[in-house]
Amino acid sequence: MSTMTRQKRYSLQKGLGYRLSLLASINSRKIETHLAGLGLTRLMWCVLLAIEEEGLTQPSEIADFIGINRTAASRTLRQMHERELINRLPGRNDGRNVVVSATEKGKKALDAAIPMALVVAQEIRSKLTAEEVTLFENLLDKMLAGEIRDLSKL
Repeated sequence: MSTMTRQKRYSLQKGLGYRLSLLASINSRKIETHLAGLGLTRLMWCVLLAIEEEGLTQPSEIADFIGINRTAASRTLRQMHERELINRLPGRNDGRNVVVSATEKGKKALDAAIPMALVVAQEIRSKLTAEEVTLFENLLDKMLAGEIRDLSKL
């Protein structure tokens, strides 16, 4: 073996993509742990947010908002309907369309989940100053600008 040290061509653990993925995974794991205690998956949580916080009622709108394909949205909505978290009713003008709304059970689950999500977000934000949080959020927005938001395509 040569006495010369070989220079690394790429450092995985210094890579921006790796570190962003790691941070996202840590955040997801913390949120999913809390959601599981409420009987929710991450997608179910996102659907409830889309319905209750964003006012979305069409499955296609919900899929687009979350960034998933229609098949994954349909499967999640079916599971949520079976668990009585949402209602699925025929549309007014066209019986083929479906209008989705949260049931009281779904609303209660969301009401319990939101404070948990805020705690997880605060845990991560607490490592930064208010100015750093603002800068980080602005940088994330800049880096995401023009990128595909459909997670099913990634």
